[in-house]
Order: sequence, then structure tokens, then C-alpha cells
Amino acid sequence: MAASWDGSNDPGSQSDDSFHFERLHIEPMYDAFVCPLTKQVMRDPVTLENGQTFEREAIEKWFKECRESGRRLVCPLTLQELRSAELNPSMALRNTIEEWTARNEAAQLDMARRSLNMASPENETLQALKYVQYICRRSRSNKHTVRNAGLIPMIVDMLKSGSRKVRCRALETLRVVVEEDDENKELLAEGDTVRTIVKFLSHELSKEREEAVSLLYELSKSATLCEKIGSINGAILILVGMTSSNSEDLLTVNKAEETLSNLERYEANVRQMAECGRLQPLLTQLLEDGDRDLGIMGCLSLILSSIGCLSSEIGAMNVFGCFIVPESAVANQIAAVIAELRDEPKIPK
Repeated sequence: MAASWDGSNDPGSQSDDSFHFERLHIEPMYDAFVCPLTKQVMRDPVTLENGQTFEREAIEKWFKECRESGRRLVCPLTLQELRSAELNPSMALRNTIEEWTARNEAAQLDMARRSLNMASPENETLQALKYVQYICRRSRSNKHTVRNAGLIPMIVDMLKSGSRKVRCRALETLRVVVEEDDENKELLAEGDTVRTIVKFLSHELSKEREEAVSLLYELSKSATLCEKIGSINGAILILVGMTSSNSEDLLTVNKAEETLSNLERYEANVRQMAECGRLQPLLTQLLEDGDRDLGIMGCLSLILSSIGCLSSEIGAMNVFGCFIVPESAVANQIAAVIAELRDEPKIPK
């Protein structure tokens, strides 16, 4: 049976996705698969004493409402009074539905795969990306299916699309694909993909920056990827600038902040942050250092040697509309930390 995405319907929310994609079938759907209460395909069908079958969660909610309102228990479909609220799992129907769902999802995933190329119309590509998000949210095992089907490199290729909508959705889709899946994170980080994602941080379109920093945040949850992200030239510099920029929206600023917090787990990243004017992680590390005097000297050596670098970085930072810690502020922070570590009064500004 031939099938294609309904390009006229570009779902905007997760619930809309369910409504749209659950009705996009390669194989026909039987009425017995649908719960009379929810009008959706059942996942956990149960049967009442009168032989009527419902989604477990839906019929339990119905019984609860009957009890709370003081009404007698009746079948919501036939209104027949029930002697018992016992629910009998319909295993045969459940297995049939699961097999039907698996066949349809496999066929739809193949259809999405065929749409993930530069030659496809924009609306088909957007729908294909949205479908990948949908099945990944439905089941964690589907993320393995997406990986094994070779879709991750294909989605990465969509970052090169001439369509901003496609690029934004590709970033969003990659974030969904790697959430709580370390194997997908590692696969995504192969090659120059992380570098490509970092480049989006400097794009003028705020939506692209927002999606890129959200994706980097997910990747930074993996300790093994913190080193790789920090090794990308300009990554930490731009993230530091985003956290102090008045032109970014709050969500983007928070994600940049959280990403930097994760990157602090790798010592070289902490030193980079200090060189970019973000001193707190290094100062915190100093306070936790057992040999405080050596720690102080090491910190001073790094920060004082980086002050000259800060001036040279200002021009580059301005490209991204970011702000950097002034030299006077760096000096004040150094003085404050030395005073705190040695229990001396802070030097007045």
C-alpha cells in the first residue's frame, strides 16, 4: 500500500504528533484495536465481565468517577450494570496490536528515511524529522531502532539544509534522539558533528542558537563528551558570552549556563573558562584544593597570564554580541579570592 506524509499537517506539539501519526497507517487499523473511551489504539486492553474491552487506564478512570459521584458501576459503552470492577487482561489482543504497531512503525520509519535527503520537499523532510521525534518519545527502545537504521547520520546531514526550518528541526530531533541514550550521544559526536553544532551558536537566528545550545547541553551530560566539546575552538568562549548576554532569551542563557556547569567536570575546560573571564569554577576548584598555597599560585599564574588574552578576545566576542569580564573585574575577583583563602580582609575596590 503506497503511503506518504501529509505535508499539509505539520504538527506543533507532542499531543498533535500522536493524533497525526497514530492515524498514518501502512496496514489497515481494525476497530477492535481502538478503545471506545479514548478513540485511540489500545496499549493495555482489558475486558469487563460483559465482554467489552477498554484501555486499562481509561476504564479505571471511569470506575473512579463512578465511585466518587456515588453512581453505580456500569459499562460506559452499553450502560449495563456491572457486578464487579474486575479487569481481565486481553493478552491475545494486546499481542496482536503490538505486532501491528511494530509493522506500521517499521514501514513509517522507512518512509521517513526516504524523506531525509536534500532532494525531498521541505514539508516531507519536516514531517519525517517529526516522526523520528514521535517514535523516540513513545519508547526508549525506538531510539535503538533509529540508531540501527542508520538515521542519525542522515539527520545530521539535514543540518546542512538551505531551509532554516529543517535545520532547526534537525537540531531538535537530534536532541530527542540522544536524550538518556549514551550510545546515541557517542554516535552523534563522531566526526565533526559537534563542531557543526557549535557553529550554530553564532547564527543570527535565535531559534537555531536555542536548539543548538539545548543539544550541546544533552551531549554535555556525558562525561566522555565534555572533553570533546571543550576542545572545539571557540565553544567555551561563545557559551561564556551567551551566559552574560542581554540579547539572549532566558531559556538559552540557562541552557548555556547548565552546559558550562557540566563541562566543568573536565579540568582543561575549567582553565579555558578562566581564560574567558569565567573564574568561579577555577576559584571553587582552588577552595577544594588540599594544597592551598600551591593552588593560589597556580591560579594567579593562569589568570594573570590570561588577562592580556582577554583584551585580544574582545573583538571576537563582539561578533557574537557577547560580553566579557573586564580586566578590573578579573583583578577584583583575584583579590577577593586571595583574601578569602587567607582569611584576610578584602582589598577595597
